[in-house]
Amino acid sequence: MEELKSKVVSEIKNVLDERLKMAQQTYNDALESRNNDTKSSAGDKYETSRAMMQQEMDNAQRSIHQIKMMRNELFRLPIQESNLKATAGALITTNSGKYFLGLSMGKVLVGEHVVFAISTGSPLGKLLLNKKEGDRFVLNNMEQEILSIE
Repeated sequence: MEELKSKVVSEIKNVLDERLKMAQQTYNDALESRNNDTKSSAGDKYETSRAMMQQEMDNAQRSIHQIKMMRNELFRLPIQESNLKATAGALITTNSGKYFLGLSMGKVLVGEHVVFAISTGSPLGKLLLNKKEGDRFVLNNMEQEILSIE
């Protein structure tokens, strides 16, 4: 099962890398568009166009920063440790799903496995934190049992 955990981490890294690449491309495209925009006789149109490109660049920079922070957070998780309790970096299997605790990424597909990457601050993350195999918890009026933690 440890292999699944490393595959989940690898897939999360791949998704973040792809998002980073796309955000950097968006930034570069907006920069190029802004720099190539020639001043027309309609000055307001030129200024509006440049302002829109700048806004797109700013949004892309925020995305780049956020993605880099998520990558750093992923690399700081104690993934190699085997876990007796559900902590950040753990892969938790319940009777109704698999959860990677530590980073909010949503659904991650690894082969035929669907794993939900959730943060420790999310409602489910808070419920799972420090639980052990065999522990039960209730989420949305549905009782779940922790079958394994790796």
